[in-house]
Amino acid sequence: MISLRRFLGDPISVERAWLLETIPVWKKDETVRLETVLKTILKPKLSETKFPSKEILQKELKTIPNLGGLRIRNSKSDLFLFLTSGKEFPNLSQISSFTTGTYFVDFYLGRPQNTGLVEFPKTGITSAFYYFSEDEVLLYSQNSPEHEEIKNFSFSDFQAYFKSRKNSCRDCEVLRLSSGTLFLFPSQTSISFWFRFGVASALCLAAALVLGFFLRSFLIRNRETLRKAIQSQKDLDQEKKSILSR
Repeated sequence: MISLRRFLGDPISVERAWLLETIPVWKKDETVRLETVLKTILKPKLSETKFPSKEILQKELKTIPNLGGLRIRNSKSDLFLFLTSGKEFPNLSQISSFTTGTYFVDFYLGRPQNTGLVEFPKTGITSAFYYFSEDEVLLYSQNSPEHEEIKNFSFSDFQAYFKSRKNSCRDCEVLRLSSGTLFLFPSQTSISFWFRFGVASALCLAAALVLGFFLRSFLIRNRETLRKAIQSQKDLDQEKKSILSR
């Protein structure tokens, strides 16, 4: 049914599909940029003979707004840990890694604690959406005037909100993705897809009936014209025979 609605150009279905296709691209691009920043900061420090000061590392890493966590380790043990939330480095599918010298660096996207709404507006998208990573951190979102009361919700707040409003919020969805969760709130002021589909179907049916009526009338008139022409030819032939017989 969703594929049919998207094929027929339903805006909600088109936006839903677009977000599902685009969010992984946003994450990939942001992760690549973050890795470049981390390499710029860490490579000079980790190339030294002595492991850098943990206090200096913590201070520099705190200036990176989209770093959720970072771990530096060697082949034997963990040497350094930086987290914006929690106390242990999580086991997430979204963790990326790179090596520098003899060290391994693991990191993942995140946002500072108590960031609130992380606006990521896209032209043409009318739906409000909130995308949370595996560790329940809001990575991307777009609010709308219809949903002002939920713009600062946490992950658990959104879950509770959906449970209480699932029957009254038309086409609202919770989409579990491979590396996060998307809460989607289509505009409630837009005209229902099924209403528009019904009107469009009625207009198409009316157009087909009108076309059928004119086509039928044309065929009837054409048949009548042809009959009269044949009859006129017969009358003319009969008249010629009468003249010749005299």
